[in-house]
Amino acid sequence: MSDETVGEWVREAAARLAEAGIESPLLEAQVIAAFAAGKNRQALLVDLDAPPDESADDLLARRLRREPLAYILGYREFYGYRFRVDPRVLIPRQETEHLVEEALKLDLPETAKVADIGTGSGCIAITLSLKRKAWRIYGLDISAEALEVASRNAARLGAAVRWIESDLFSSTGSLKFDLLVTNPPYVEDGALLAPEVRYHEPARALFAGEKGLDFYMRLAIEAGQHLAPNGILLTEIGAGQRDDVIQLFEGAGWKMDVVIPDLAGIDRVIRFVRSGD
Repeated sequence: MSDETVGEWVREAAARLAEAGIESPLLEAQVIAAFAAGKNRQALLVDLDAPPDESADDLLARRLRREPLAYILGYREFYGYRFRVDPRVLIPRQETEHLVEEALKLDLPETAKVADIGTGSGCIAITLSLKRKAWRIYGLDISAEALEVASRNAARLGAAVRWIESDLFSSTGSLKFDLLVTNPPYVEDGALLAPEVRYHEPARALFAGEKGLDFYMRLAIEAGQHLAPNGILLTEIGAGQRDDVIQLFEGAGWKMDVVIPDLAGIDRVIRFVRSGD
């Protein structure tokens, strides 16, 4: 690498990434080279004659093995904030920002109690806490390892979130919430997924039975007991799951209030209230 410039390294890396089937290979090559050098991408691009950092080859090798770029970098941007991520938690997705946006639109009590079910990295709970500082936010997760990641993200970003290790509501006691939000596991077992997802992200945060509906079944049955009067439930859903999820919830005494599509026009978030509320 001694005589190679970073510009040459980026071109070669981009070609290898493209051959491996990576989307946006040039962008990823630039990001990897910049990260290795301790720079941002813009700084890298104005100094392409500099030598590449020695660690760039190791980082590239990890990406060629289809390790997610977010795990290599150690972070993912979500709703304008940077969240630390590693294989203990699902990588935040852009479409989940719709869940946050819908929550922020709601006219809740000033000191509303809000639970983020299956919080993972904490991206939803922390973002809501930062945007609505009077809300009392709880992040629930069955995984103690995920909660460790979430709590560190909260401390770094200055968010006041109460973390509870809980299988759904098993450890929430008598708490009643004004809002429940969740981006639950909703991938059907055996689904064809990109190697980055199937082999690197936590399976428990992805898969939910033969039809991807197992978590929704439990949520529809259990959540109503933990909702305050006039409370609301917002859940993300997978592509094509709208009708099945609505049927499950309506069968358990819920009323579908609204369905919100994502930027691609795919139904992504459903708002439910209890029938009769």
